[in-house]
Amino acid sequence: MARLRSRLWRVAPLAAFVLAWVLAAPAAPRAQGGMDADSRAVLAAMSAHLGGLRSFSVEYAAVDEVVTTDGQKLQFLHSGSLAAQRPDRLHAVRRGAAGTAELVLDGNSVMMFGRDANAYLRLPATSIAAAVEAVQRLGFDAPGADLLAERPMDGATTDITTGAHVGMTFIEGVEVHHLAFRGVEVDWQIWVTAGDRPLPLRYVIVSKSVTGSPQYTLQLRNWSIAPAADPARFVFTPPPGARQIEPSSVTVNPIGDLIIR
Repeated sequence: MARLRSRLWRVAPLAAFVLAWVLAAPAAPRAQGGMDADSRAVLAAMSAHLGGLRSFSVEYAAVDEVVTTDGQKLQFLHSGSLAAQRPDRLHAVRRGAAGTAELVLDGNSVMMFGRDANAYLRLPATSIAAAVEAVQRLGFDAPGADLLAERPMDGATTDITTGAHVGMTFIEGVEVHHLAFRGVEVDWQIWVTAGDRPLPLRYVIVSKSVTGSPQYTLQLRNWSIAPAADPARFVFTPPPGARQIEPSSVTVNPIGDLIIR
């Protein structure tokens, strides 16, 4: 498997959910003259609603495509959960091929914990935005991080040149708007719940700059926009025998899993 992974071209999506798993900076502003009125309205409503939530939790499943040097597409899966309490509390879990990783922001620092290695890294961070920046400096990809921003997927800061409201459909019995956007570097689609509480249920990004156009798919479910208060969720207590490590001991493998030496 190590030999195979060394031949993979890593997908690098621009936008999107947490854990280095799931954290990134917003893309540079793009022209949006080609967005139709419906796609603009639904995206703006979702951005305002999600960005206005003081706390929320959600579960996710993701499919990350990579392309080998001989052109074969492979899909790698991971899943997890996220709980956020703006502006300075965050808890995320990522379960992937290399094991389970956890991220906890307590308002003073962000901890990244590898359960299988029983080791953790502590970095200074006093806000969700600072945690994103700290994790990004370690070199982690960030599919889905736009959902944590104060204006998630805001049309003014997201890679959009054209956009269209494809139509209405259903995801697990829930009616959703299907929106499709084209950008300079990526094409992406998002499915947003209908009604006065618009939330994303599915998100697909296609990389146009990588041979084979691999895509990243994020499925979101079990949203709670008023989760029960649980301060302990945002406090990390090292388990017995856990060792604290330095940033130099942490790497990410070609499919985005946290590797602790």
